[in-house]
Amino acid sequence: MREITRWEFRAAQAIVTGWVAGCARAPAPQPAPTPVAARAQPVATTEHGGFPPRFVVGHAVYEITAVGLVSDPSDSVTHPDTVTTRTSLTYDARPLGPQLQVNGEIISRVTTASATSPHIDPVGGTRTTFQATVDTASGAVTVSADTTSPLDRCQGHNPSVDQARQLATTRPRSFVPAATWHDVATDSSCLGGLPLVSRATREYSVAPQNATDPVTGTSAVLIAHTSTTSMAGSGHRAGHYITLTGNGTGTTEEYYDRKTGVLLSAHTAATLDLDITVSGRVQRLHQQADWRARLKAGDR
Repeated sequence: MREITRWEFRAAQAIVTGWVAGCARAPAPQPAPTPVAARAQPVATTEHGGFPPRFVVGHAVYEITAVGLVSDPSDSVTHPDTVTTRTSLTYDARPLGPQLQVNGEIISRVTTASATSPHIDPVGGTRTTFQATVDTASGAVTVSADTTSPLDRCQGHNPSVDQARQLATTRPRSFVPAATWHDVATDSSCLGGLPLVSRATREYSVAPQNATDPVTGTSAVLIAHTSTTSMAGSGHRAGHYITLTGNGTGTTEEYYDRKTGVLLSAHTAATLDLDITVSGRVQRLHQQADWRARLKAGDR
């Protein structure tokens, strides 16, 4: 189906970030200390037993890279195409009564490299500013309207932007060793220019023992979760009526500074099987995605 190759790349782009957003979105701790050497300050009391605070304030910069290998399971000859999304997240969090106010900027761009055309081809990107408030009692997040300068126009939400914003506002329910919990999340986003709804079921667990962040070597609390996600969407594009259905699984590891509660790094590995029907013709795609976020050096 060579006639939808360009659209396929755009779909793959959103899958890399959107799928990861669905399965890794709970990772999202935040703020790092201020630019100099000041440590982030807790705005909520630490958990009993001297565990890190769940909410902190300060300035933070994260670098996020998502790499997806997209292949056609029915074609054993063609090598997978690579889709890479690079995102930078910068934000400041400050106390606002019983809430945390978060103001940030997200810059995201996608590149693709085909097995048949090894050159890098920029697909598009976005620059988004956002403002959100977080209730430090319930963890509930309220997001103000985006101010987005689209480089790749899309009527729905950009999955990579949504995922980065969640990283700036979502906190784990507990840092207590061996604690467990689960949740179910439904998201509406935009994949390849089409509206997409995904539903993720996630199971969380806090490691019973101390861990070491693999990026900084800092003593950390490790929180891991597994995800099962389904997605569906449809719409018209380039004169075709397109439907999308997909299912996947993923595992995520998040490392939080044991003293400050700041997210140091996170890693998600996920797989997704997607069926794309274009004007009655079905194309099946398989994707392996690797998503990594890390606090930028000098912003701890």
